[in-house]
Amino acid sequence: MNDRNLSAVNDGAVTPLRVCFFFNAQKHQLLHGVSIAAELARRPGFEVQICSPSPDHIAYARQVVSRLGEAPIQFSVTTSALGDAIRTVRGSSVPPKVLSIGLLARKLNRFDAIAIPERTSLLLKRMGATSPKYIHLDHGAGDRAVSYDPRIADFDMVLMAGEKHRGRLLRDGIIKPGRYAVVGYPKFDAADAIRGCDWSPFDNGRKVVLYNPHFTKMGSWDHFGLPLLHAFASQDRYNLIVAPHVRMLDNKKTRERWLETVERFSNHPHIFIDTGSHRSIDMTYTSLADVYVGDVSSQVYEFLRRPGPCVFLDAHDTPWEGNEDYLHWQYGPVVRSKDCLIEAIDKACASHAHYIDAQRQGFGLTFDADERSASDRAATAIADFLTRSTAMAKPPRAVTQRRIIKSQRFQRAAAMLLAITAGWMARDALGPLSPPAAAASFAEEAIAAHQATRIRAMMRSQPEVTDYDAAEIRKATGISMPALPATWKLTNVQVYPSDAGPMVQLALRTEVGEPITFVISRLHSAEKRRPALSSLQGEHIAYWEEDAQAYGIVGGISAQRLLTLAAMIDRDS
Repeated sequence: MNDRNLSAVNDGAVTPLRVCFFFNAQKHQLLHGVSIAAELARRPGFEVQICSPSPDHIAYARQVVSRLGEAPIQFSVTTSALGDAIRTVRGSSVPPKVLSIGLLARKLNRFDAIAIPERTSLLLKRMGATSPKYIHLDHGAGDRAVSYDPRIADFDMVLMAGEKHRGRLLRDGIIKPGRYAVVGYPKFDAADAIRGCDWSPFDNGRKVVLYNPHFTKMGSWDHFGLPLLHAFASQDRYNLIVAPHVRMLDNKKTRERWLETVERFSNHPHIFIDTGSHRSIDMTYTSLADVYVGDVSSQVYEFLRRPGPCVFLDAHDTPWEGNEDYLHWQYGPVVRSKDCLIEAIDKACASHAHYIDAQRQGFGLTFDADERSASDRAATAIADFLTRSTAMAKPPRAVTQRRIIKSQRFQRAAAMLLAITAGWMARDALGPLSPPAAAASFAEEAIAAHQATRIRAMMRSQPEVTDYDAAEIRKATGISMPALPATWKLTNVQVYPSDAGPMVQLALRTEVGEPITFVISRLHSAEKRRPALSSLQGEHIAYWEEDAQAYGIVGGISAQRLLTLAAMIDRDS
């Protein structure tokens, strides 16, 4: 964007409304917004940019737009040396979301609207990008509670696929009349344009079963994955495609462990394992499969575009009947035993007629449809909303921009100072937009901070801070710093952003020289939980909760030693 776009043109021409489609997560989210961006860009009065910290994302977006018939879109890759370093170390497709948010906030504040298919990037508001309207794009249309995240209420405009989402979001008070639109499912347009329709990994004429495990703890892979592979390897009536959710493999260490587990089946003639290709996100497999096997992924609804037999694997003895988070489990048999998986496939095929009406009804409630494409409807909804919003705006845009910049001068200066100090754009101290994340989310953030600290230690340009003022930290972040054992040495202290708010990170060496990272963030709950262990991304973390704060210790030492160190802090606090 150049400066001429920041104010109206002097010859009386109307300044186009600038809309950024920001893709700050894994590649599967692109297909939920790219076709909308293309439709909007073709309309007079709008300038559209697609922005991502991943060069691969932008290359894929260009390819999709080309298949859609081209559109006058600007494509932008925005990243940093630190972001690229962290992404490389973790083996992930994008840098940590909060890092990209901090780096891009100032640039994105120049847009009239930002369209995003996830909620974390709402932190842009807290980073100073307060001028744009925020538009929420569905990414998936499933039943889990995460699809009805309370943070959606913080968007100015919400697009949704169908009546199912509209009804539940209205009931929960998350959306308001005039600030949402039911538009159908734009991913159908993008996926239909980009995927190859004639490809198949098999040529033997057998029915194709798709196994689509989800990446969350609600998923089925850990319990059912290997038994399912063994069962299919020992029969000759079905082909099997294993295509896990892309987030399940978006990490170097977890991906390597997963590949090691499935390697023995990689050359099996009727088993095909996808390790994260474009086909796992462009509906190739849901379109190709005759039978769907899954757990809680919203991709079951994409499969039901053409109704077929479904099997749902329940690895957790879930009381799902009557639970709207498991509405899709009404579309086929629910299996809890690992012992009769092929028989369960046979049963689902034989009994499909009993489920087909429920499948059609569920698909209809999930995806609204009319004679227009979903992408066209979504672009119209965005255009109408922004046109109304612009007409209602009282001050001219240039004046508004100057006023915002002036009023946020100290907030932005503070954020930038923390960015320079920490090597990561820190979040301001106004508090989170939503309730704090669960313990697993905290553990992920703590490990990300630990990995960033190791990278910083190798960079001469990133100075270490070896002292801190506990009162100042409490005033700025609301975090109370606990007492540390006197025998430990502080080597660095930083403030990092997280989904739950500011996170204070201390790099320490124990009395015997062990390097550890100690992280602290705020909670809304005052419940006390004693130290517990978790293992994520190949790292161990001991974490606990006390006095409305979460604590974690990350280090390359034994799990038992981490618990001992955690107990030392917990006891001294």
